[in-house]
Amino acid sequence: MSEDNIAFLQSLYRYLLDEYNRLNLLKSDLERSIETLRALSKSSEEDIGPLILPISTFISLFVEAAKAREVLVLMGGNVYAKMGPEEALKQMRERLEEVNEGLREVSNNLAKVQVELENAQRMVRRAR
Repeated sequence: MSEDNIAFLQSLYRYLLDEYNRLNLLKSDLERSIETLRALSKSSEEDIGPLILPISTFISLFVEAAKAREVLVLMGGNVYAKMGPEEALKQMRERLEEVNEGLREVSNNLAKVQVELENAQRMVRRAR
């Protein structure tokens, strides 16, 4: 193993770690969305509340009463679809499953790269 290979493995490890962190943020956002949709889908005809609606990482709204007959769901490419809370909840759960699968895959790859990196560093130390 050469120093170039070690540099490549370190770069790959950093990339995978960034991807893992990005997926964790997405997972957190999806879990918040699911929690909110569950509260909203309790009743589509009568007011529900009071409730706290997360708007972003830094802002949540305190709402005394709300009716949730339809929600807008980002489908990708800045395109939204209007659907009922139950259908939106199903969409979010499916996306959460995909994100969890991605997290498992990235986590496995991180572990493999870490082992390869440690082995490569050992080999370089022995060669010196």
